[in-house]
Amino acid sequence: MRVDTGEAKIGPGFSQVRRGSTIPNTRSAKRQLRKSLRRRRRNDLRKSAIRYWRKQIQKLMEAEQWDEAQKAFPEFQKAVDKAAQRRAIHPNRAARLKARMAGRLRLA
Repeated sequence: MRVDTGEAKIGPGFSQVRRGSTIPNTRSAKRQLRKSLRRRRRNDLRKSAIRYWRKQIQKLMEAEQWDEAQKAFPEFQKAVDKAAQRRAIHPNRAARLKARMAGRLRLA
């Protein structure tokens, strides 16, 4: 008797804890799951880049290093635009993030 451990094993390097889904039965479903895991990993990296640059700018603003914060802002914009272009985040959210950060930098 096979015991279900709660992990989906799809291939090498693709052991992922399931989020309420079932183990794929067909070959095409396994391929689709691998693809979705790759995409999720990529999207998580894009979102992580946004968080990284947002924190860097906030740290610089708290330390009152306004010039450095201004220099980091284009990198933040780049990360946000890439995520929105690839639909990791909604384009409206990207615009909102950039506008809010620009407003904070303007006030500083």
